[in-house]
Amino acid sequence: MIPGYSFIIPVYKSVNSLGPLYTGIAELMESLNESYEVIFVEDHGSTESWNRLLDLKKQHPNQIRLIRLTKNFGQNGATLCGIDEARGHILLTIDDDLQVHPSELKKLIDYQAKHQSDVVYGVYKETSAAPLRNTGSRLIKIIFSRTESGSNIGSSIRLVTAHIASHLRSHSQDHLFINQVISWYTFDAGFVEIQRHKRFDGESGYSYLQLFRIAFRLLFLYTSLPLKIMIALCVTGSLASLLLAAYYCYRHFTLGEGPGLPALIVIAISLILASISIMGIYINRIYSSRVKKPHYAIKQKL
Repeated sequence: MIPGYSFIIPVYKSVNSLGPLYTGIAELMESLNESYEVIFVEDHGSTESWNRLLDLKKQHPNQIRLIRLTKNFGQNGATLCGIDEARGHILLTIDDDLQVHPSELKKLIDYQAKHQSDVVYGVYKETSAAPLRNTGSRLIKIIFSRTESGSNIGSSIRLVTAHIASHLRSHSQDHLFINQVISWYTFDAGFVEIQRHKRFDGESGYSYLQLFRIAFRLLFLYTSLPLKIMIALCVTGSLASLLLAAYYCYRHFTLGEGPGLPALIVIAISLILASISIMGIYINRIYSSRVKKPHYAIKQKL
């Protein structure tokens, strides 16, 4: 029997939040009188997480499916694994830290039922507790909305319909950021404000360095903005160099001063090195796409 809903939960080192997370999903589906499955994807975090998932599986064998990955592939890889394995007509993804309670997903379900959107994201108000993260998040959103035909990077709390999920399963991009890929297939996305609470247990798995690396990869793997900036700088630098050359030639022939070539050489070398660095990143991107690095690998499936 094909379930109506599939809940996909990437798990990384969470233990105590897993039981309440499943209970919240079960209560939500009971209130809606809908069939469902819950897919936990353990992203090679800790033995304690996997043992807790095994206990939950014993208690709810018909509703819970477990997948354990061979190594840590990250949240996007683990989520894609769950999407590939999901059988429901509607797919919902939620984090394992219980900052967003499963009851909040009803807002996404109701929105999709009313508007028939391809994807619905749960978004929450930014708090003053993390100004650096909030500023970085706003900056990334502005860049994508203005450079990528209005796409939005969304959030990890999302509802995806089956036909969009089918596109994700067949997508061949070597570096996968699910929300950005979704925006390549549809702009029919809804956004619903949801409540976010303090973490149920433990600390965030993302340090500032990791968040910076994610932002860096987003910019270089999913936009051509760095290339456009470098082209603009090179054109501007070339024009400035020509003007400086004309100026130094004028001073040389009218005032008898030296040619002033060192300044021109420094400018040219700086632009060349910067251009080579940018091109090197994009060449590495082409190389990675040829290698076809896997998004995930399954070690165990129950």
